[in-house]
Amino acid sequence: MRTRTTLTIAAAALAMAPAAWALQAPADLSGLWEGGARDIGAEMERRGQSIPFTELGRERYQNVDLALNPNGYCLPPGPSRAITGPSPFLIVQSDDVVALLHENHGVYRPVYMDGREHPADIMDYPQFMGHSIGRWDGATLVIDTVAINERTWLDSYGLEHSGQLRLVERFRLLDADTLEYSVTYEDPEFFTEPWTFTLELERLIGSRLIEYVCNENERDLVRLRSTPAR
Repeated sequence: MRTRTTLTIAAAALAMAPAAWALQAPADLSGLWEGGARDIGAEMERRGQSIPFTELGRERYQNVDLALNPNGYCLPPGPSRAITGPSPFLIVQSDDVVALLHENHGVYRPVYMDGREHPADIMDYPQFMGHSIGRWDGATLVIDTVAINERTWLDSYGLEHSGQLRLVERFRLLDADTLEYSVTYEDPEFFTEPWTFTLELERLIGSRLIEYVCNENERDLVRLRSTPAR
């Protein structure tokens, strides 16, 4: 048994030229990977770094109520927390799409690799897992995600965001069983500038995704208690 460390986007960002997203020497990232299980704010502080909050972002972070944890109410985790949180995820690759299949709430995220742009009206239809398009930068998978429902958190410890959030994620193999995950957060409402968080994730061998049906067996909600400000 394994142990789990248990609306407006800048026009330039939404108008990336597909020609610049040509496939180059894709790596094989397929397989099952352990989630990050990180308190991003605490980990940034441990590394001698800080999150560049706006006044609103800092106020929301310092006064977050963990009793309102969206996962406790059976809401999907969002694309960031699905990886920075404790649950494993499966990467499945093809030429035109990379699928991220998450144990957390049994959600999935298709990453379109066929050169398409984000739909022109995507910000009018936010999704819990956002809308993702991808490209290969050499052997690094680069994913651009927008239209992420603002009810999600970026980690399991109350790091919130607005509907303007944009994620740029990079997945790179360090060796056969180690995946470097680097994510840049851009959200002018919550952060004064884009900032980046990096994790090393381990391959899970001889394991599998386990069914996670929150509404069927949610036991945490009754134990959630309001928390004091940080």
